[in-house]
Formats: sequence, structure tokens, C-alpha cells
Amino acid sequence: MNAKTAPVSIREPAPASHPFWSGAFRPLFLCAGLLAIVAVVWWVAGFVHGVPTPMLGTASFWHAHEMIFGFGGAAIGGFLLTAIANWTGRPAISGPMLMGLTFTWILGRVVIGFGESLPVALVILGAIAYFVFLIALGQRELMAARNFKNLRVLAVIGVIALFDGLFTAACLDALALDAVMLYQTAILTIILLISLIGGRVIPAFTRNWMTRDHINAPMPTMFNRFDMLCLASVAISIIAGIIDPAGTVFGAALLLAAVLHGVRLIRWRGIHSWREPIVAMLHLGYFWVPVGLALLGASVIWPDAITSRDALHGLTGGAIACMVIAIAGRAALGHTGREVRAGVLLNTAFALIWISTVFRVVAGQSDGHYITLLAIATLMWIGGWLAFLIGYGPVLIGPSQKKPQGIPVR
Repeated sequence: MNAKTAPVSIREPAPASHPFWSGAFRPLFLCAGLLAIVAVVWWVAGFVHGVPTPMLGTASFWHAHEMIFGFGGAAIGGFLLTAIANWTGRPAISGPMLMGLTFTWILGRVVIGFGESLPVALVILGAIAYFVFLIALGQRELMAARNFKNLRVLAVIGVIALFDGLFTAACLDALALDAVMLYQTAILTIILLISLIGGRVIPAFTRNWMTRDHINAPMPTMFNRFDMLCLASVAISIIAGIIDPAGTVFGAALLLAAVLHGVRLIRWRGIHSWREPIVAMLHLGYFWVPVGLALLGASVIWPDAITSRDALHGLTGGAIACMVIAIAGRAALGHTGREVRAGVLLNTAFALIWISTVFRVVAGQSDGHYITLLAIATLMWIGGWLAFLIGYGPVLIGPSQKKPQGIPVR
């Protein structure tokens, strides 16, 4: 009997995608780190030395847009798509789809950079295209897995996208809206997102570490009704700020939110995390949420004591940037199969960015030394992000070492 011969395939195997495109955290956290340097250095060089700077109505509005929607948007995308893969159990967004998303983000930076020379409609479209793409990908993955509860995260990102478009239109005089109110509201919406995500990951990561290292202390309080109250306080502050940005109600709502989030932070038992820096970073980063809310509330009620511009840096340079460093460093290690422990460069990066925020807030209260303190804050900021890129750029670009460890929060 003649044995059947198996057909021989002459088809070449599909080339494996470069590891850089295997997960959203890789290109998007790297893009966030690069823009964090470019958008600050370029704006400071223009402000201090008169270097030509991109304009979105003004150079300051370009700087604000890129730090809020460019830097913040890349970081949000890097976390969201990485977390969704774990929440749903579906394969991570990768390959051509991830390349397309990253290209859309880069295109947005170019369009905003030339915003004064392009049609207004094209600039607005370029500004929000990345968020639309990101939300569409997130919705597809969550709906496919019937993971409906996390659609609320996409709803918050949708609000951020809305304010991106409105802010861009206001800067280009296409809408008669207060551009400062719009970017302030966008920042508070990102704080709402940090509050939502942070309320799940910070106590979870802290509890996991305390259990693993047998820390004999009360465990962090997990997400409950008090956390919902904390989220509601930020949402109410956002609404009050839209209705009357200079009103006492807005300022009081912010101060109340600051108190609630301060209590929330204490409930997470971060005081024990000094033994493990990569856990302590989460608590120290979130520390800027109540502090930043309190500073902004004070700027509304007592505008002669502190300006809203200086107060907002407590939320942007403090809460947003420090949480990005803490989450990005953890993701770069855990999702490439490395031990989740902070090395010297990550500790240095976080410390420099945290301290730079202090100098930036203080700079606004010292008229005679404003430029000096601004320079110190800028140098620390640049040093911090360079330390992150030097230490974690190769990790984000290179191959994983073993099976990645997912984000253990559903």
C-alpha cells in the first residue's frame, strides 16, 4: 500500500512583528516620554530666549495642548490598551493596528505644530483623530469580551477628546469659548480618570506587595462607596468650573474634593510602602491629586495668593506626570517579563520629576526669582525624563525576557 505523502508547503512563514509593536505600552509610553521633553524645552526656549515656537493662538496654548492632550493622550492610550488586554483576556492590540494608532498620534503633533497655517477644520480633526481611534479600538475589545463595566473608562476619555476639539477651536478663534477654562477642565477630567484607575490599581498593587512580603500591617481599603464619593467630588468640581470658573462654589468643591482624596490616599496604607519604591511611587504620585486640587481651589477663592496657572502645575507636573512615570515604569518591567522592582534610573526619574513640580509651583510665588526657579524646574524635568528614556527606552524597544505579567486588576 502506498503511503500518502503530506503536501509540502513552499509558502514562507509570516515574518514576526518587531517586539516594539507587540503592545501599546511600548510605542505610546516612549512617545509620551519624548514629547514631555520636546514640548517643555521648546516652550521654555521660546519664553526665555525668544526661540521660534509653534503657535496655537499663542505659544503657551500650544505648550498646554501638547502636554495635556499629546503627552497625556499617549500615556492614557499606553495604559488603556495594555489594561484592556488583561481585563478581557483578548490578545493585545499589536502590529499594523498599533502602528496606525501611533502614526495617528504623531500626525496630530505635526498638525497642531502647524495649526496656524492649516485650515481650522483640518487642525481640529488632526487633534482629535488619535482619541477617536483609541476609543474605537477600546470599544471593540470591550464589547467583544462583553466587558461592559469598563466602558465608563472610555466615556471619560471621550470627554477628554471633546475638550481637545473645543480647546483647539477656541485657540484658533473658531469658537467664542474661554480657552483657559477648557484646558483647565480637560486637566480635571484627566484627574478624574486617574482617580478612577488609581482607585483600582493602587490599593491592589499595594495589597499584592504587602501580602508577598508579609508586611504585618492593616491592608489597603479596596474600591468601595467612599471611592465613588471621591470620584463624584471631582465630577461636581468639573461641572462647577464650567458653569462659573471664578466662582466660590467651584473653589469650595475643589477644596472638598482635595480633603476626600487626601483621606482616600491614607486609606491605601501608602505609609508602609517606603520599603518598595515602585509601590511608593504610586502613592507619592497620587499625593499630588489632593494637593493639586487644594492649590487650584485656593487659586479660585484667593487668587492673590496663587494663580490658577501655577496651581494647575501641581496637577499636571505632579499628579499626571508622576503617575505616568510610576505606571509606565511598572508596565515596562512587568509586561516584558522582568522583575517589577524600581532600579536606580526609575527612582531618579521619579524623584526629579516630583521635585521639579515643587520648584515649578513655588516659582510662581517668587516674582524676583521666577526665571531661576523655572530653570531649575525645567532642568529637573528634563533630567527626569532623560533618566526614564535611558533606563526604560531599551526595555520598551527590545524583546521580552519571559512571559509578561499582566495588570492584576479587573
